[in-house]
Amino acid sequence: MKQVTHPVDGRSSRWQRHRAVRRIELITAARDAVAANGAALSMEEIATACGTSKSVFYRYFKDKAGVQAAVGEYFVTRMRRRMVAAASEADTFAAMIHALVSEYLKSVAASGEVYRFVVTAPKERGSTIERFVDSVRDLLMEQHVRHHGSRATSVGVLKCWAASTVGMVRGAGEAWLELGDDPAKPDRHTMSRIITTWAVEGLRPVTGSESAPPTSPTRTTGEPPVPENRQES
Repeated sequence: MKQVTHPVDGRSSRWQRHRAVRRIELITAARDAVAANGAALSMEEIATACGTSKSVFYRYFKDKAGVQAAVGEYFVTRMRRRMVAAASEADTFAAMIHALVSEYLKSVAASGEVYRFVVTAPKERGSTIERFVDSVRDLLMEQHVRHHGSRATSVGVLKCWAASTVGMVRGAGEAWLELGDDPAKPDRHTMSRIITTWAVEGLRPVTGSESAPPTSPTRTTGEPPVPENRQES
């Protein structure tokens, strides 16, 4: 039986390509508007800065949250690509952590208002930021196995370590970003080294020989130990 083929509608194909190109144009225009004018821009202000109207944006994005999600996808896709490349080139575990932290801080420092615009989107399951955080957690797990082997740490502990490390780095990075022009703010390279030390030394996975915490934590600050509160008998 002869197979029936349907001719491709050239007009439909061209229209789909036009919409795809126009969508990218609106995403990059919105990103530039936010970068220049701040994360608190309303949709009216974003549209005006882009030389168009809200109705044009709403043909491509459902609402402001949709614009935030699209800009976020554009932003974090490029950031993750750079992080993956940096991690793959590192020859030690500590160098890998430092590479990831450096790329993260570099991105948020260069596009602070865009980052704020993206992370202030309404929280929802499966959001752009949630997917990005999960992907970086998985990247950390893969890199840990690359440097230490699959038997170094159980999968459950490794997943908890990776999640806590991502949370710490993100929290530290956002706090650092909010310092703005504070004279006490460390420069990006110093902050990268500080966060790397916290991640490698303070949140390193627990091995079998370190199943329980020491009774007297080692102090490195030179401060006297805090006395224990004991009830008198």
